[in-house]
Amino acid sequence: MISLFPRFRVNSPFRRLVVAAALAGSASVLLMQGEAVAQPAQKPKPAPAKPAAAKPATTAAATPAASAGQGQAMLLETAGKWQAFSSQQGRSKVCYALGKAESRLPANLKDLEGLFFVSSRPGEGVRNEISFVMNFDVKEGVEHQAIIGNERFALVAKGQNMWLKNPAEEPRMLDAMRKGSGLEVKGMSKRGNPTSDKYSLAGISQIVKRAEDACK
Repeated sequence: MISLFPRFRVNSPFRRLVVAAALAGSASVLLMQGEAVAQPAQKPKPAPAKPAAAKPATTAAATPAASAGQGQAMLLETAGKWQAFSSQQGRSKVCYALGKAESRLPANLKDLEGLFFVSSRPGEGVRNEISFVMNFDVKEGVEHQAIIGNERFALVAKGQNMWLKNPAEEPRMLDAMRKGSGLEVKGMSKRGNPTSDKYSLAGISQIVKRAEDACK
């Protein structure tokens, strides 16, 4: 059982970052044997309509994330700038490819590392969901963009996380990622400042397939 993502060392700024992100609810983080492993944030689900006669929710019911079981993350494979992991969260298995932004603008955000996930949760019928954990507050209600060569994909934000605006475009984006060499994520901070993250796509085809196969 391996519980580390190279470069994610305890004494690094990233370790402090992911712990802060976990407290902010932007990403799940496992701390094991002194190492930190980030996990993809899930899309927020619409709250179900509460029946008129429903009793007030208890504290435990209002915070399912606090009581949900989290297992160790297993490193499956490394290729290029990407790694594949699998983990067990309660009764649900999660498998994901994980990459880290190689550069970030503006300069005052350079110590907050961007993360890119392609994740599968077979228990929920989710396959190869694309998401980004920005680790800073992103402006909501506007479109952000993921750019691969001449391909552009609209992103939407919630808190510190972003997903494709149209989930039906995930297969097309994955195909573009397999063919491309780099990805740029253009966003806007909550304060209205433009941001840019750049990712290498070297190794992504192999790693996405490894993560996908682990959750078949």
